[in-house]
Amino acid sequence: MILPILLFVESAISQDAQFSQFYSTPMYLNPALTGSHSGTYRLMSSYRSQWAGALEKPFTTFTASGDLKLTIRNKRGSLNGGNDKAAVGIQFFSDRVGLYDYNTNHLAFSGAYHKLLSGISNSYLSAGFQFGLGQKGVNYEDLTFQDQFNGVDQFNGPTAELLPANSLGYGDFSLGLHFASQPELDKGLYFGVAYQHLNEPNISFFNRDLNLQEDYLPFKLNAKLTVHGGLSLKRSELLSIQPRAVFIKQANASTAILGTNLKYNFLEKDRVSFHLGGWIRSSSNLTTFQPTDLILTVGFEQRGLLMGFSYDYHLRQLSGTALGQGIFEFSISYIGEHDNEDRICPEF
Repeated sequence: MILPILLFVESAISQDAQFSQFYSTPMYLNPALTGSHSGTYRLMSSYRSQWAGALEKPFTTFTASGDLKLTIRNKRGSLNGGNDKAAVGIQFFSDRVGLYDYNTNHLAFSGAYHKLLSGISNSYLSAGFQFGLGQKGVNYEDLTFQDQFNGVDQFNGPTAELLPANSLGYGDFSLGLHFASQPELDKGLYFGVAYQHLNEPNISFFNRDLNLQEDYLPFKLNAKLTVHGGLSLKRSELLSIQPRAVFIKQANASTAILGTNLKYNFLEKDRVSFHLGGWIRSSSNLTTFQPTDLILTVGFEQRGLLMGFSYDYHLRQLSGTALGQGIFEFSISYIGEHDNEDRICPEF
């Protein structure tokens, strides 16, 4: 029957894909992070491949985004010459699930205002919003039904199943807040919260069909709460420690990632840095949290260019072996025209 299949489809896509390098997709994490960089503009892209060795068609996720930051003169001024800042951004997101060729495409427009609270401590309070247009689709060509069985060895007959349209569109709204403070060049504090899909749009394939919508209830994209934070502590002229954490709750599912990056500046004159990190992801299992993944990250930074690689090793076997159940992720970003040293958010 098509009903159980599509209910499984909609259950699977009622929760968002997640990135292990969550600060490499800032506008996906929190719209208040639009323009959260130490330059005039920023270009970013991330690619994620999940369970490539275990599935014939692995889950893949791709994002590409860019944002532009504008300085707004603060009439009151500040002791350190800081200013308020406004930013706009655009983000494209694409997610592919191999089973039944589910796909999600999302185009979002973001805006944020970064209010300077203190020029002495270089503290900013940021508020952001995001409006998106989403599209979801499913491929019926690979589906077979019981009434197609020829009685011998194949499912090659016609079917009487009533199939709804296999594509749908929807609008989406998100809000976010973020606080950042860098009282000294060797110390920084960051904390943010975002509430995404606040309108909980209907993503039911059935309810888009006038002949079927009276028979099926709407199926909504659940609102998502994200809380994230981090520190940046410079231990020497060459080494910085950057502990970070994120907590995400969407419907009955919750995920927490906790870990730290080490940043080593081995060619400070040329602004060349090496990043190394380790993280633990824990997810809710009914009423308890259990560790699910060990995440290892490595990154290379030179001037405005930053590349990051990560691999998630699954700690709980989904089948007889954990082979092929890992997740690979790659990110790249470029920050152009460094016009200040404000650190509104970590950059990796």
